[in-house]
Amino acid sequence: MPPRPPRLSAVVAEQIQHDLLAQGMRPGDRLPTEPQLVERYGVSRTVIREAGRILDQRGLVDIRPGRGMVVAQPDGSAVARHYALMLGMNAATFPQLMETRLTIEVEVTALAAERRGEADLAELRACLARTEESPGDYAACLEADIQFHEAVTRASGNPFFSWFMDPVNTCLRESYRDSFSYLSSLPRTVKEHGAILQAIEDRDPDAARHAASRHLERVRSEGAELVSRRAAREE
Repeated sequence: MPPRPPRLSAVVAEQIQHDLLAQGMRPGDRLPTEPQLVERYGVSRTVIREAGRILDQRGLVDIRPGRGMVVAQPDGSAVARHYALMLGMNAATFPQLMETRLTIEVEVTALAAERRGEADLAELRACLARTEESPGDYAACLEADIQFHEAVTRASGNPFFSWFMDPVNTCLRESYRDSFSYLSSLPRTVKEHGAILQAIEDRDPDAARHAASRHLERVRSEGAELVSRRAAREE
């Protein structure tokens, strides 16, 4: 059978996206109002609203009451939702997600050692300090843990790594549920994060690779154990 033609709302969404990028619009910029979009593209309000929802799902715009569509700040949240869906549908496994992280983040950490600035070091130190100050607070420590890895990725100087890796870390954070096991391994996490920070501070890419690999290999083995424990409790 011939392929079904795309819906009008999908066609209009593509046109709006093309025009948005061609005009060089930036995060926070407002798109034309709904009546203006209706007139520009020659379609109904319903089609414009459906097109807006498509662009919102792509993470390209935010739809705000009273303000219409605003160009969104890219944050990878749409990608994170897809990762979570893949895990939920068993299209991918937790160990596979960790394998992806290990393969990429080791080299990202090496780049961070080469390119980091003083602001990056300050952020990494602050994340580590927050973990050390609240050793019994599961939520605070996990958040600081994720922020440490996001700061390492930003220190690489390549935003594509952040847009790819931040959703991975978000998805991993949602997968951890065993607070006791996580907190019991926290001293090792603090020590390993400290080694990563030291290598980045020393601008030593080889040491950064080694420290990141050692940390992530340990997390991968313990992470798989945490997931199996949770699954066992739910059966």
